[in-house]
Amino acid sequence: MLAAGVAKANELGCKVSLAVVDQSCRLIAFLMMDGARHFSIITTQRKAITSASQRLPTGYAPEENALSMAVRMGDFTNVPGGFPITVAGEVVGAVAAGGAKIEQDVMVAQAALAALGTP
Repeated sequence: MLAAGVAKANELGCKVSLAVVDQSCRLIAFLMMDGARHFSIITTQRKAITSASQRLPTGYAPEENALSMAVRMGDFTNVPGGFPITVAGEVVGAVAAGGAKIEQDVMVAQAALAALGTP
């Protein structure tokens, strides 16, 4: 999964961090590519935590709600690039990418998710 994300990042010419959390939002895998931005460590983990806890891709919250949600839920982020991992209709965790342009983060995280081969 992480290898697929790295391959996509290399294809796009960007450097990212990748995070995977379980359904309880515990970090179970993390990778920071050489040259990735330092702050991508935090933002990428927050994307994965938000996606797993909300059971939705990040970036879904209306802008008028995003700030209050971030204040109330410290690890919440509305930045796209986090996706829930669903197996047999149940969210079992999430994967996220961060540190590049938002569109690249989304493509990298989607590539990592696709590597699982789940619908």
